[in-house]
Amino acid sequence: MTTLAELTADVARRLAPVHLASVAAAYRKEPAYSKEGAATVTRALPGPHKEVLAELHAAWAAQPETPGVALAIGLESAATTEAASDRTAVEVVVTGPNSPVAPVRLTSEVVRRLIDDAKHRVMLVSYAAYQVDSVIKALDRAVDERGVTVQLILESSENLDGGGGAHAYAKYVVYEWPPADRVPHEAKLHAKAVIVDGRDVLLTSANMTNAAYSKNIELGVLCRGGNTARHVQEHFDGLISTGVLQAVP
Repeated sequence: MTTLAELTADVARRLAPVHLASVAAAYRKEPAYSKEGAATVTRALPGPHKEVLAELHAAWAAQPETPGVALAIGLESAATTEAASDRTAVEVVVTGPNSPVAPVRLTSEVVRRLIDDAKHRVMLVSYAAYQVDSVIKALDRAVDERGVTVQLILESSENLDGGGGAHAYAKYVVYEWPPADRVPHEAKLHAKAVIVDGRDVLLTSANMTNAAYSKNIELGVLCRGGNTARHVQEHFDGLISTGVLQAVP
């Protein structure tokens, strides 16, 4: 059973600082649990975020003597701890001509190394995705030798004139943003990222193509450690769980 303290920490992790401050201020006005008080606290959040408090308030109802100020302090303490642990090492990653004045790493090298270091899960997000042999081989090794789960989030094939979209990678778990569901209809899945084990993430302008990995001028940042990768991972997991991104049959 998830404890009140654990749920408070989870809420602190999921709320932006401005929303957390509003919720904490609302909790401080509640001497103990009541349905009306919980509803008042919930109204401190914008509509899309209100469900974040549902489990916490269910647990609060089971311990109604808990003062709201205790939840406020719990939220603020958890947020402070979370911020202190969010130490991310950042490196610049490029494709194309090297600058003689700044140390950088090559996109193809970084992507291969990230995949080779994966122990549990790789999520690769790309608009264009024309098979890059070195990346495909690294993904195959991860799956076959280490049992890593590989998920690809790709643009729909019908929006890629040269092929290489979601339907070209049937070996892996592949997701797409169905064109019929997009508002506006002409919107594109244009993000590019490689997320490994919720620990490291490459955010880049480079698509998963030979040109982007070896010829074009592309720019990205590699974030290791801290919470950046986890937050990016949770964003895409949320898009999957809510049905925005759907598995390709």
